[in-house]
Amino acid sequence: MTQQAEIVIFFTGGTIGMSPVEGKEGVAPGGNFDGLLNQLSPQEADVALRPVLWSDKPSPHMTPEDMFRLARDVEAVLKEESVLGAVVLHGTDTLVETAYMCDLVIHSDKPVILTGSMRYYSEAGYDGIRNLANTVRACLLPLPPGVGACILMTDRIFAAREAVKVNSLNVDAFESREAGVVGYVAGESVLLARPRSTPTPRRKFAPAAIEPNVPLITAYTGIDRKPLDHAISEGAKGVVIEGFGAGNVPPAMVEGIEACLEKGLPVVLATRCIEGGVWPVYGYPGGGADLHAKGVILCGRLGGPKARIRLMCALGLTSDPDEIRKIFEEA
Repeated sequence: MTQQAEIVIFFTGGTIGMSPVEGKEGVAPGGNFDGLLNQLSPQEADVALRPVLWSDKPSPHMTPEDMFRLARDVEAVLKEESVLGAVVLHGTDTLVETAYMCDLVIHSDKPVILTGSMRYYSEAGYDGIRNLANTVRACLLPLPPGVGACILMTDRIFAAREAVKVNSLNVDAFESREAGVVGYVAGESVLLARPRSTPTPRRKFAPAAIEPNVPLITAYTGIDRKPLDHAISEGAKGVVIEGFGAGNVPPAMVEGIEACLEKGLPVVLATRCIEGGVWPVYGYPGGGADLHAKGVILCGRLGGPKARIRLMCALGLTSDPDEIRKIFEEA
């Protein structure tokens, strides 16, 4: 007897399952996963939904190790012949980081789509049911080859590599870094966007574990070397720096960067800007070209949090700075 086709729904927690707490201000995890699934409209009759209560935690409580373990668990179910794809319900604060971890670690080309909600379970205008229903529908599509893990929020599908959260409160909280959307919702249908330009090649990793000791340091005016010295003293295995503009930092930070490089630590440079990315444009002390010449790795259009996830995975494979540079600059 042929096994029924399935879509596996992983619930990790987040606002999509939260409710107000009696006698306290704010909302918190409320054990609403079953209720959420019960409200989901029936899908295709020949497709079953398999729920997995993976956790019930706010997304700021998700660690990189959690994200890696989740990606491995999703990969495991995708190997089952009956499984068509996977949906991950997740809090929106760190949704893009978990999605990017899935993009890097999951090798299957079956759909992996993450979603959540900006409004809590019992709030007026709750967006969780619609997002979940549309994400299940999107798993039945033939997504563009090589697109990797995706995020579906507010009727739009974003590639995990390009998605960014741009608003802390609005329902329409996510955008894509310059590349546009993969698809969108029209009524009850999920449609693919018109053909996009050739996507950035998807790099897949298979580390046995990730390296968690990778701090992300955001540059600010007047910053010096102290945060980098602290990272070294705490045994950091690599550092990601969010610089200004196209990848530039104050000159007082440079000696700290040099100290990291002298100790063999990979230093990856990102930008605080949402669009544009990091490029070797400026040759003054602390400029992107100056830092690149010293051995700093430029991460292109990846934002700082995703560059950190990528570096953690890379360090799970190798500690060779040259190999890590190739992982960032040749992929």
